[in-house]
Amino acid sequence: MMTQRLTGKHLSLLLALQEAPMETVEKLAEKVGYSRTTVSQNLKWLAGESKDSKKSYFRVAPELDETALGLETVDVFFRSDSFPEIKQLETLCDKHPYTKYRARCYGGNSGLFAQFRIPIGTVKLIDQSLQKYCKLLSAEYEILPTLDTEPAFSTSRLQHWDSKTFTWNFDWDEWFTFSSKGRKNGFSQSDTERTELLSQEDIMILSHLARGSRRKNVDIIRALKKEGIEFTSQDFSRRLQMLRDNFIMGYHVFIDPDAFDLYSNVILSINCEESFGESLRKSLLNNPPPFRSTLKVNDDFSFWYLRLPPSHLSSLLNNLRETVYKLDVTMVDYHMSEVYALWAEAFDEEAHTWKSDEQFMVDF
Repeated sequence: MMTQRLTGKHLSLLLALQEAPMETVEKLAEKVGYSRTTVSQNLKWLAGESKDSKKSYFRVAPELDETALGLETVDVFFRSDSFPEIKQLETLCDKHPYTKYRARCYGGNSGLFAQFRIPIGTVKLIDQSLQKYCKLLSAEYEILPTLDTEPAFSTSRLQHWDSKTFTWNFDWDEWFTFSSKGRKNGFSQSDTERTELLSQEDIMILSHLARGSRRKNVDIIRALKKEGIEFTSQDFSRRLQMLRDNFIMGYHVFIDPDAFDLYSNVILSINCEESFGESLRKSLLNNPPPFRSTLKVNDDFSFWYLRLPPSHLSSLLNNLRETVYKLDVTMVDYHMSEVYALWAEAFDEEAHTWKSDEQFMVDF
C-alpha cells in the first residue's frame, strides 16, 4: 500500500519526525527500526533533496515562545458561503502584518479559520481591522474566547502506528476515563517579554527557521545573504543559540497533505462544564493521544484542533457528545491552508517592540 508513492517506511519516518523533529539520523533509525543508511536516504527523499524526489513532504519549524516575543494568538472564524468573499478574506490574511495561519473550513463554521499573532494587548485593534473589512462584505467574524489561555499540545506517536496495516492502535473510550498515568507533554510559555534582546535580524532568522529548521546553518546563512543579511558562522551560531534559549520552546513538523490522505483535520468548538474542560487539558498533557492536536480551555469553552484518521473521529465525537452542552464540528481544508512566518518589518528595532499603531494594524 502506498500514498502518493510513500511507503510504510516513509510514513513511519514522518511520524518519528513528528515525535522528535530535530532528532539525529542515528536516533531516528533506532525509533523506526531501519538502518542509518536507509533512514538517511529516505529523509533526503522526503525533504526533496534527492535527485529522484519531486517535492518536499515535510518542514520542521520552531514552536515559538510568543509571550517572550511580546505576542499573543487570536483565533478567528470568518463565516461566509460566498466563494468570492472567501477569496477576499484570504487576501486580507495575506496582507495583514500579523497573520499566523489561515485555512478554508466547512461544517459547523463554513468559511475561513484564521489566526493572528499580534502584539500583546492589541486585540481591540485586530477587532477594528476585521470589523472594518467585513463591513465591505456580507461575511461575519467571531474572535474566539481563547486569549490568555495556555495551549496544550499532542503529537503523533510512533508506538501506536502499525506501518504494515496503516492503522492506529488507540482507544478513545479508554482515554476518556481521564487516567492520570503517562508522561508530561507539551511546551511551557514564559511569564515575561524579552523583546529587548531582539533585532530585526533575529526576526529574519526565526522566519528562516520556520521554512526549515533541520537545514544546516550554512544553508540558512546563504539564504539570509540573498536577502541582504550577512553573518559569519560564529555570529550566526551565537544569535541562534540566544534565540533557542529565549524564544524557542521546541519544534514541530508541517507535513504535506499528500503524505497522509489517511488524516482528517477538524476543529471542535466545545461548550461544557469547566471541570470537564480542565479534565480534557490534564489528560492531553499527561496522557496525550497519538495524534497532533492543540487544545485551548477557557472556563466553559474549549477549542480543540486535531489531525486524526477519519476512523477515529466517530469515537472521539461520541465520547464528547455524552458530556458536553454544545459541540460544533468544523472540517479544515488542509490543502487550502497557509502558514505565515514572522515579518521582520513589523518589529520596531529602535523601540524593541512590535508596531501596534492604528495605521499599521487597522489601515494596513
